[in-house]
Amino acid sequence: MPKTRGTAEALLYVFAAGFCLMVIELVAGRIMAPYLGSSLYTWTSVIGVVLLGMAVGNYTGGVIAERGAAWRAVSLIFAASALAAAVSYYTYAPASRLIYGLGLPVVPATFIFAFFGFFPVSFLLSLITPIVIALTLPSVEKAGTTVGRIYAVSSLASILGTFASGYVLIPFLGVKTIVLSVAAVLLLTSVVASRGLTARRLSVQATVALLWLGLFGSSFCDVESAYYCINVEPSSSERGTGYRLVLDRLTHSFVFSDPTVLEYDYETVYGVAAEYVHELLDGRRPLRTLSVGGGGYTMPKFVLENYPDSLVDVVEIDPEVTEINERRLGLEPHGRIRTFNEDARVFFARGAEGERYDIIFGDAFDDYAIPYHLTTLEFAQAVRSRLTPDGVYALNMIDDTSDGRLLASFLRTMSDVFPHIEVSSVGRPLTTAGRNTFVILASDSPIDTADWRQAAVTAYSSRIAMSQSLTLDQASGLLSRRQIDELAGRKGSVLLTDNYAPVDSLVAPLFGRKR
Repeated sequence: MPKTRGTAEALLYVFAAGFCLMVIELVAGRIMAPYLGSSLYTWTSVIGVVLLGMAVGNYTGGVIAERGAAWRAVSLIFAASALAAAVSYYTYAPASRLIYGLGLPVVPATFIFAFFGFFPVSFLLSLITPIVIALTLPSVEKAGTTVGRIYAVSSLASILGTFASGYVLIPFLGVKTIVLSVAAVLLLTSVVASRGLTARRLSVQATVALLWLGLFGSSFCDVESAYYCINVEPSSSERGTGYRLVLDRLTHSFVFSDPTVLEYDYETVYGVAAEYVHELLDGRRPLRTLSVGGGGYTMPKFVLENYPDSLVDVVEIDPEVTEINERRLGLEPHGRIRTFNEDARVFFARGAEGERYDIIFGDAFDDYAIPYHLTTLEFAQAVRSRLTPDGVYALNMIDDTSDGRLLASFLRTMSDVFPHIEVSSVGRPLTTAGRNTFVILASDSPIDTADWRQAAVTAYSSRIAMSQSLTLDQASGLLSRRQIDELAGRKGSVLLTDNYAPVDSLVAPLFGRKR
């Protein structure tokens, strides 16, 4: 019969296991985001794999307990859990190589990444509770009270781990620091649980391994915010030298010293749209623009450079993105560009500061992780309410030209809100299969194709640096009404609403396809 220990000590072990497991589960999504995005499938895989580890671990822990586990086993399990937790941070390199090498679809890709990274630590930590119950249970008569108390403490630990991760740890500490700190806590718990030299020696060896990982393992983020893994990297191309801003796995923006240099083709179309609306104003008043999503502040800087009297507002959910633009990418603090660090839905619900805009740029989408609440009929209605009568809502997206349903669903949704819709197919014609970028232009007023062509000519001659890859004919060309109707009527399209917006499943087929 193993020697019993105090109830408080036993509850400490259960609390440590529950708290640390929940912290690992919460940061798992941040570890995966730079490689697979932060989508419904990412979190489904993380939660499912952790629950699988808990189920298998609880069952196995019960078997071990029934066969006469000793307290020494608890110490060894905590030490092994510490190593598994630390290693989980470093699974991204081999897992991403495997996933990209196989060209897997998004569902198996996210599951494999989550399984290799987070099943081991989930399994090991879930061994603790059934073993502690067996070692703590004084008699069958008191089984209910003892088991209930232990599971209550385990649940409380999970709750506190959730709130601590979401409200304190992730916003203020890097993922690497959090994971290695969790590993250190587990090692400390192992030392407390050990009553013999072998367990202590194992803990010392594990501590040395953790220190090695901490000193020599690199962090993959310049800044980790509550929303993104943010990196700023030097960039050089035929357009010049500058920087690229990477949010999670997406190179969101290229930033050059000359703000009229536009790296992405969809930005060139946005530049034409700005000139189109500017010409409609005909000098009656300054241009008023809003960017939904700041990124590298490419379009806000472009607008101010070309139309200096403009009102330029930006809604960027992540204040860290704004701050890194100010520190490293040339955004002037307290300058002409006004930034609102909040969710776009909140911004519009508050009345958009009372402004009405001539053009609203949508630039908050990742290629695989799209915030669904910015795709819906209700959001389009909110955008329309803040546009001037001739105003234009311009947004870009990626879809497969041949069979994608994402663009069709967007067109169907936008057509329910705006009477006039135009589409620019950026990069390749509709007859070419594969991933393509599209810019949707929505307005209450007709978009005259001749005026659009003239705006493109003006933009290319005096607004946009002539080093972008999109030709004038491509930038000035809009799809015909027949082509737009065919895309909008594509089989399987969905009217996107707050109640039902399956954008993750609509974009999933693009994962792994060639760009």
